Amino acid sequence: MMIRMTRKYIEFSDKTIEPPFTIIKPGVSEKEFFEFATEDISCELIEGVLVIHSPASLKHESIFGFLFTIFNLFLKRTDQGKVIGSRFVMRLGPTLIFEPDLLVVLPSSYSKLRPTYLDGPSDFLIEILSPSTQETDLTKKIPYYLEKGVKEIWVIDPTLEELTVFMPKDRIKKYTDSKIVKSMVIKGFWIKLEWLWNIDNVNPLDCFNEILKQESI
Repeated sequence: MMIRMTRKYIEFSDKTIEPPFTIIKPGVSEKEFFEFATEDISCELIEGVLVIHSPASLKHESIFGFLFTIFNLFLKRTDQGKVIGSRFVMRLGPTLIFEPDLLVVLPSSYSKLRPTYLDGPSDFLIEILSPSTQETDLTKKIPYYLEKGVKEIWVIDPTLEELTVFMPKDRIKKYTDSKIVKSMVIKGFWIKLEWLWNIDNVNPLDCFNEILKQESI
């Protein structure tokens, strides 16, 4: 029986498994994880279980690209830290290695940065939900993020058009419609939700300039 995994699908004998899918392999060590993980495969280590996710959808990648651009521009402009995209993992322990969609590291946390991973919690992170990752993100990863010291988490649900903010001490706030969402960790940063839900019709440079002009909102 032959199994072949590509970046887009899995071939299982004579059948092709299309996304979304999740592959789980228990009993994986930290050393094995780093030997297996590559830039081409989205994988995480959750309580010693290797979790491999199917490729992201076009909508997911469009939202990711938009957010990475405006965060990168804003953080460079205000000198508040670094934004790092997916495929860069966050190590929270020998059995807990996660791959958030976006993470922000403030200057006070630069000492945690390693060439291929962040050794400890980021200050801020974003997860963009997809069918193959939604249950893992909400039930497994979010509690560990908060327990280990992440200060602010944005969870974006493109299907329901919702953004939920999670912070320590069980502080949770859900945003819908066209409301403005402001970061509590990154001073002066905010977005309009309508940008995310109309991602193909917005220019990230225009949004960045609007953020700079209205930091006091």
